[in-house]
Amino acid sequence: MNNQLITLNTNTTLTMSSREIAELTGKRHDNVMADIRNMLDSLNLMSPEFSGIMEVPMPRGGTRSVEVFNLPKDLTITLVSGYNVKMRYAITKRWMELEEQAK
Repeated sequence: MNNQLITLNTNTTLTMSSREIAELTGKRHDNVMADIRNMLDSLNLMSPEFSGIMEVPMPRGGTRSVEVFNLPKDLTITLVSGYNVKMRYAITKRWMELEEQAK
């Protein structure tokens, strides 16, 4: 799991990547991406401001570019509020760690 904090634009907004959300919830990344797109569409938010590219390691060496979303806390919690209790708890604990690291 990536323990680095990611920032949006040049401000200091903490974000969590869709890859980390997938890891924490045990969901496939493509399903988390679809859930995020549906959520952003329902909230009438433009997804490009949350979009990013992440380099991920390949099993046989090298890396590949993967599309990700980088969500601030409010949207992360909104997303996982539709998931089960264990998934929500894992995300809540991780946000507490991120906020403690930022201090």
